[in-house]
Amino acid sequence: MNTARALERSGCTLNITEASSIEEGLKYQQTEKFDIILLDYQFPAMTDLEFLRKFTSSGQQEIAVVMLSNQDDEQIAIKCIESGAQDFILKSDITTSRLTRALLHAKERSKIEKKLRISREQLRNLTEKDSLTGLANRHIFETELEYAIARAKRYGEGLALLLLDLDNFKNVNDTLGHAAGDNLLIEVAKRLRGPVRSGDLVCRLGGDEFAVLIHHLEDTALLRLISKRVLEAISQPFIVDGVKIFTTASIGIASYPECATDKIQLLKCADVAMYRAKEKGRNQAQYYSKDVHDEIQRRIEMERDLRNALELNQFLLHFQPLVDCVSEKPVGAEALIRWAHPKMGLISPADFIPLAEEIGVISDIGEWVLKTACCELSDLYKRNFELDPAFTMTVNLSALQLSQKIFVEKVKSILAEYDIPPERLEFEVTETALAKSPAVAQEVLRELTDFGIKLALDDFGTGHSSLSQLKQYPFQILKIDKSFVQSIKNKEDDTAIFLKSINAMAKVLRIETVVEGIETEAQKSLCQELKFERMQGYYFAKPMCAEDFEAYLSR
Repeated sequence: MNTARALERSGCTLNITEASSIEEGLKYQQTEKFDIILLDYQFPAMTDLEFLRKFTSSGQQEIAVVMLSNQDDEQIAIKCIESGAQDFILKSDITTSRLTRALLHAKERSKIEKKLRISREQLRNLTEKDSLTGLANRHIFETELEYAIARAKRYGEGLALLLLDLDNFKNVNDTLGHAAGDNLLIEVAKRLRGPVRSGDLVCRLGGDEFAVLIHHLEDTALLRLISKRVLEAISQPFIVDGVKIFTTASIGIASYPECATDKIQLLKCADVAMYRAKEKGRNQAQYYSKDVHDEIQRRIEMERDLRNALELNQFLLHFQPLVDCVSEKPVGAEALIRWAHPKMGLISPADFIPLAEEIGVISDIGEWVLKTACCELSDLYKRNFELDPAFTMTVNLSALQLSQKIFVEKVKSILAEYDIPPERLEFEVTETALAKSPAVAQEVLRELTDFGIKLALDDFGTGHSSLSQLKQYPFQILKIDKSFVQSIKNKEDDTAIFLKSINAMAKVLRIETVVEGIETEAQKSLCQELKFERMQGYYFAKPMCAEDFEAYLSR
């Protein structure tokens, strides 16, 4: 009552609500809004600071609390402040001015404390949450992973790590902009929460890479189920800024203790498995294994060495002759690159060309091949080799070269440098390379043929190359895949009839034919009987270095 009278004499406009019990006070606090709460330390039916803690933990911590007490005890005052009160006043000291001043100061201190709490929360979010998606960030992920491994080890439990990377995410940024890319990542983060159990942790590690930490793993079949659900969730179209976006993900899975027993190794195993998932075609999950790790490690080393191979002069060209079907004399050669690796030995193009395309060094390698092939052809002419008047040098083109309009000018420059007529050069192209950039490829190939260079469609008949390409692109040569001639059992089987049909069609279209893979006398005779134009294969000669090729021509 003294307190109420002191407040009334303050002259301030106040709305005072009195409660006779702690339960009544808590009810008022939950249903009404207050600026300041005055609490009596000796409130009935409560002991010590229990009632204060109830108030300060009831959800409205920004309300200022002033404690009133009859006890002049410094320890009690300290306990009250530590428990959430902003001030402590002895009842015997209550005056209008003292109480008014205490209430105003308490309110200000409450505001300051609120700001500090918000700042601490924001700082915690910055250190623990990814600012874009709201998921746990890399720091929390690594901390939790270390703790989870220790716990799994202590209790003999299983644990698994899923690393997830969006496929071709760069295309979204390049075509729709980084804002759209960020919005896509936000939507992906939302979807990742769905397939994951409530006790598991979903994190964004950075860029378009996410991680899922699966605790208490009892059955590895759960990993297949979760990864399947994640892939299905991501593969559904996203609507970003009104645009429908389709994307997929590659997932690498590693489990404790089967794959690794510490944080660094478990992360490494999951990363290797994810790399494998991308290599095998994306939109899938791969589980870590030792064989996969060895293969990926070899690939990583090869990628590192491939970036320096050109500068270290580790490439060389082998040449395989193409012979005339009638005279069986060499009328051309195909230039085939080899990589003389200092540790792995001679590596065939099938093992490193796809990697060179992937890491973006294929253009430089392709230019080196063209220059070296033209240099060899120029040397043959200068040294008066008795070459067939129509002798040509064949060079393979990559998808990246076909996507660059400047490539035509590079070709013209190289031919001029080595004084090679354009009709002495043939470019070999696969349908796979054409599919990477069809519009630009069509323009590049048209310019090359207008300049006088011949174009050959490789792997014809395998399904990789088709008749539609002959209508769309200016090919003058068909290279029939070696699998056909090598599978012929007799002149009347289906494959032989198919070869006859191809040859008849080519003659109608006035397209020259080359049959690859000739290894026996019977295969050679069949090609001669069917009247193909040129042949290529081990029956005549294997690919050989420049010195051996020149010796072959001399014979």
